[in-house]
Amino acid sequence: MSENTKLDTRSQAVYKLADLGRPVLTALAFGGAALLVVQAGLTLEIPNTGVVTDPREIFTTTGAGLTGPLGGLLIGILAGIREPDGIATASVIAHVAGGLWMGFAYGKLVFRNLDMPWLLVGWAAIVVAYYYAFVVPGFALGLSIFHSETFVAEYGEGASVLTAYGSIGKGVVPEVIFTTVFTMLILAALPARVRRPAWWSFEPASPGQ
Repeated sequence: MSENTKLDTRSQAVYKLADLGRPVLTALAFGGAALLVVQAGLTLEIPNTGVVTDPREIFTTTGAGLTGPLGGLLIGILAGIREPDGIATASVIAHVAGGLWMGFAYGKLVFRNLDMPWLLVGWAAIVVAYYYAFVVPGFALGLSIFHSETFVAEYGEGASVLTAYGSIGKGVVPEVIFTTVFTMLILAALPARVRRPAWWSFEPASPGQ
């Protein structure tokens, strides 16, 4: 192997490591921001649910969308591990599920297929799904399975997971609207190259590029 070939191989390895490292570092930044929101106590309890509402989902949804499933996993863990009132396990389950969804759905369903401004419409749809297909049921199931005392205290003896889902889902409506609109504005303001998922260098070109 020639010296030039060795240098090219090393350069390619460095570039690949950089491509892998960028989404991880970005995810840690977004996840850290979500964690700081919780640590700072910027939360409000949703009445009769045992769950809080707060602006961390701005960082969770945006960060996971831009960094892919691996980033979504890291962000989900950081967003949930310091959940107040002793329900961290339910929170981690909910946020990891939601983070994985955003990491997959933005790249594969929205960015790949939609140009601006339709990309923003697709984004809004996956954020709503983030809440009602992943985070809300994640909390409801997590509370029922891992935090049964809290579940009974909030919903009553014999209450079903569907009851919890309905209560939490109703309580988060203002947060869903705020997070959806605010993150749409963020996405619209980002340059096209930044809207491109950080892990997308391994994927074919797409309309949202």
